[in-house]
Amino acid sequence: MTSRMFKGIALVSAMLALEGFAGECKGVALYSDGSDNGQMLETGRTFPEQPEWRSNWGYLNGMEPPYIRLSGMKNMQGDWKGVLSFPMLPKIVDGGVFRMKARATQNATFGVWLVLPSGDSRVHYVDLNANTTHALEIPLSSFGVTGEVSVSNVGVGLFHVPQYQYTTLFIDDVGFSCVKSSSGGSSSSVSSSSIGSSDGLLGYEFSNAEAWSVNRDARYLKSQESKFTAAYSQHKRDSIISRTSADFLMDELEHLKIASSVGAKQMSAKKSRMTWFDNMYSVVRNRLREDVVANPKQLYFEAEAIAAESDYTVVPLLVADLDYVYSACADTSCASKRIINAHLLTAGLPTSFVRGSKMTLILDPYFIVTKQRDLPTISVCYSGTCSALSPKGRLDLEFSSTGTQKIVVKMKKNGKDVEQNLFVEVK
Repeated sequence: MTSRMFKGIALVSAMLALEGFAGECKGVALYSDGSDNGQMLETGRTFPEQPEWRSNWGYLNGMEPPYIRLSGMKNMQGDWKGVLSFPMLPKIVDGGVFRMKARATQNATFGVWLVLPSGDSRVHYVDLNANTTHALEIPLSSFGVTGEVSVSNVGVGLFHVPQYQYTTLFIDDVGFSCVKSSSGGSSSSVSSSSIGSSDGLLGYEFSNAEAWSVNRDARYLKSQESKFTAAYSQHKRDSIISRTSADFLMDELEHLKIASSVGAKQMSAKKSRMTWFDNMYSVVRNRLREDVVANPKQLYFEAEAIAAESDYTVVPLLVADLDYVYSACADTSCASKRIINAHLLTAGLPTSFVRGSKMTLILDPYFIVTKQRDLPTISVCYSGTCSALSPKGRLDLEFSSTGTQKIVVKMKKNGKDVEQNLFVEVK
């Protein structure tokens, strides 16, 4: 992590201070609430199906959605293996334990290993009882690892899976108890020049992006994310476009879900984190034309990469300001439909938690999805105190206690006022 030092301290003093803390370690979460934009490496993957990184099959006895889901079935008995890549890796670990929650729909032999510069560690095996959540704490010595070592990825597998048996593996709350404080994280996901030291605080370099521009270069991730799958075929689009000039058309149920989520008075921090992403999915997948706005999936994953790079102390505010229409029944029998104009003005956070009592909230036009050149006016309130947050501005929040905290975001645009409650867990 970036060192935090006051101005004016002599270089030699800074070096001595760093040497004094070189032996410290702390717990680090690699995957804790679905906000971690990880992936499974295709090389060597033998799981039958692609993993779902933010799966929701409900509350699973100590495993709260979202979580990773790996499933499938094969016509022969065998081992299913894959290597998980997390944005917080590589990390230097030194003893302690590796933590992970694992659950399978069938009795299964589960294995986990660490990918090191020298190769794969020893595999640690665990017998999973069907439909039981196992909270694993595996000493690093069980992997045959001693002393400081750099961990680049985590391997997982199900072994001796019977033929024609559909099996699902759930994984959640992955992390280490002892990561060296001086080790860098997420270097593979975030540009090293995007976040740096500034006046003893963790700095952030604002972009020159125009919020209304469709194009966003992959500034914080190595590659562009794919777009949300389109709900309409080209033939269907052509038919709808003849009836409306709108860019997005949703059904009434989707509209009501969006309105309910934006106006919610209370929700869990995990659900709050997904609200912006889910609402943008509902709107943008129902597009009638391509390249209407910037890809919200790309912006969301880049925002969470920034939060992870700063150890969840610097968090971008995600904003959307979009017109859309929805289809509603025009009579009691719903024999005919009418198209109603609507507007989405919403904010979100790319993480469900922050580290420590202080958080810096930033508003970069890069993370605003809109077609308008005039941006909404935004103020942020916590514990009854409100402060304006302008584009390319930052706001320091100090929380009064740990646990779930409410942040109120007030947005104004063309006479429309929206007050949205965002929830975050302070750890």
